[in-house]
Amino acid sequence: MKMKAGMVLKEVTVGELTLATGMPKIGVVLAGATREDLLRKAGQILTSVAQIVVWRLDPYQELDNRAELVNTAAQLQQVLGTIPLIAMFGLANDPAEVTEYYQTYQTLVNNRSVAGVDIDLAMVNQPDFMTLTKQMRDNEIRLIASQTVTTATTDDLLATYHELAATGADVVRVTVAGHDAQTVLALMAATEQARQQLVVPIVATATGKFGRYNSICSQLTGSAVAFGHVGRVGDQSQLAVSQVKQALQMLAPLEGA
Repeated sequence: MKMKAGMVLKEVTVGELTLATGMPKIGVVLAGATREDLLRKAGQILTSVAQIVVWRLDPYQELDNRAELVNTAAQLQQVLGTIPLIAMFGLANDPAEVTEYYQTYQTLVNNRSVAGVDIDLAMVNQPDFMTLTKQMRDNEIRLIASQTVTTATTDDLLATYHELAATGADVVRVTVAGHDAQTVLALMAATEQARQQLVVPIVATATGKFGRYNSICSQLTGSAVAFGHVGRVGDQSQLAVSQVKQALQMLAPLEGA
């Protein structure tokens, strides 16, 4: 099924950054246990070509201290300037963690501390989901619905993209463990098909030693974001963000070709 005539990919603005067709934006994952560590890494990101930051909340030691969490987020935004900050957790292991995650998200959303929130598909059916998404709409904070898989076929991954889009998310994201070429190729094929069938921006992420191939082919597959690392910040199996940018520019289609 290809995109029907008249269907137009919706441009989504995250903070001051617009995700749409064309050259993918360059992203990096930020993680740290303390505010000082996070701010130091954010300073490195600011001087790089990265355009969007995903803040992995799990390692942060002050999640229970709401005032400290909001203060850290505010300082991160101050350091990053116009680079949007997306908050995300890994997959929750038990109901108590789910509750904690949603409480943390609500704190960040109600204080407008982030530009977007990334929520795993497994958490979408939780009672707090609708409450949180309403708060996000009220505060103009974007919802990224995501799922991480270990191995899957192209058809499975394409179905996942559709399931994520059905949540009403502003952006959908699928991540695979890129430890073998077949899985990464399946992700790339599914992403290219999803690009033709969905109207929301899609993001494909592959971790592991083959993940870099997915990043540099993002414009070919239609992924709105290509991930890399900055110094020791981010997935070290990815290329540096400067290399990702250079590869994307080298591989950009020629006008009229």
